[in-house]
Amino acid sequence: MICLYGGTFDPVHNGHLHAAAAVCDALGLAEILLVLSARPSHRGAQGATMAQRWAMLQLACQQDPRLCADDRELKRSGPSYTVHTLQDVRAAFPDAVICWVIGSDAYRLLPSWHQWQRIVELANLIVLNRPGHPLALDAAMTSFTRKHQVQQLGDEPAGSVWMLEREMREISAASIRQLLASGASADHLLPGPVATYIRQHSLYGVVSDP
Repeated sequence: MICLYGGTFDPVHNGHLHAAAAVCDALGLAEILLVLSARPSHRGAQGATMAQRWAMLQLACQQDPRLCADDRELKRSGPSYTVHTLQDVRAAFPDAVICWVIGSDAYRLLPSWHQWQRIVELANLIVLNRPGHPLALDAAMTSFTRKHQVQQLGDEPAGSVWMLEREMREISAASIRQLLASGASADHLLPGPVATYIRQHSLYGVVSDP
């Protein structure tokens, strides 16, 4: 099984690492690929450059040997569309079980993604869903095959959706950027090496020590 978890990671934080570890625990994975969305089409200018976000992601992945920073979208020109990433992976591993991890908020908005229906044709989706928070889905998504047991994800290489109902940490990159811009510390929300990197490079409005 090849499992990928994409994000702009601006910055990568403890919530991202907790979610990735939860997927590894649930599926018994030895590795999960954290794919940097280098040029996200759905967002404006990022707070950090691609190179800086990539450096922070590499530092964060050192916290858990199962986490592997993936730079395939950095190497590809143009907007970073998930469907293109999955096409590349599927071309390299035509018979593999491929899973794409997505948060429940992003899953609700999936019909707005570029070629969104192709995404489920290329991979299974693992949705990070908080217990007791049922999803209100677009009518076009009700045909997706829902798997109720994690073991069922290995039955088909693509085309299924599984809800991983775990308590996720209430952390957002946007709130961290706002916190840092206000002059407050966000060290408790960030991997230690990432917090150090942010200070060293004066990111998100942080003023480096003289």
